[in-house]
Amino acid sequence: MSNRLFQGLVHQMRDSIDATIGVVDETATIIACSDLSRVGTTNEFVSLDLSDSHDIFIRDGFTYKPFGSRVKPDYAVFVEGVDDAAAKYASILAIALSNIKQYYDEKYD
Repeated sequence: MSNRLFQGLVHQMRDSIDATIGVVDETATIIACSDLSRVGTTNEFVSLDLSDSHDIFIRDGFTYKPFGSRVKPDYAVFVEGVDDAAAKYASILAIALSNIKQYYDEKYD
């Protein structure tokens, strides 16, 4: 169900952010993306970094920001680009997605 929540926000944000944006889960599967052809694909080397921390990291031209309510992040948002703007977008999206997920979990728990 998180996939639909995340895809809805990503779809709304894609016009405001002039870059590819999306969300990967703990298995590095893309579960939401502004480029719909990438949904369902995986990125093997990202899953290793999700187990470390909630810090921003850069891989293959994308900036990733892990998020989730637990010690180990459940998801990571990604933004195309490796500059400060990509890092700021990733941080903002991670906050928004984390809050939406928390609200949804509390409402339907």
